[in-house]
Amino acid sequence: MKFILIIIISILITACNSRNLKPNFEAAGRYVIGKENCKTDTAQDYWLIDFSIYPLPNNYGTTIILNGISYKNVVKTIGLSPQFKVIGSRVGFDFHFTSSSIQTLNCAVTNPITFDLKEMQILRQAEIR
Repeated sequence: MKFILIIIISILITACNSRNLKPNFEAAGRYVIGKENCKTDTAQDYWLIDFSIYPLPNNYGTTIILNGISYKNVVKTIGLSPQFKVIGSRVGFDFHFTSSSIQTLNCAVTNPITFDLKEMQILRQAEIR
């Protein structure tokens, strides 16, 4: 019994002294603004996420013009859940960036629409209401 009590106290002391724990991902909530048009299987196209709606301490993305509107902090992702593949959806993300800016290549459609943007790897996503 004393041994178990010592282990529990040791765990609590260790946990209390671990103040510098930082998550190994970033979190933000933003809007879906559109998608690239490159693949014949549209499920393989990147979706565009706008991080400029609310001020953030980090500048995640790049400025683009989409449908005549300028967006200042845009990234792209393939990992968007089907229920959020609607322009205007507000989505909260936990994420990593898997690369610096990338250009989508090997398009299979006539007149592809692609952007040279950072790619976001989504870890978790949820609707923002």
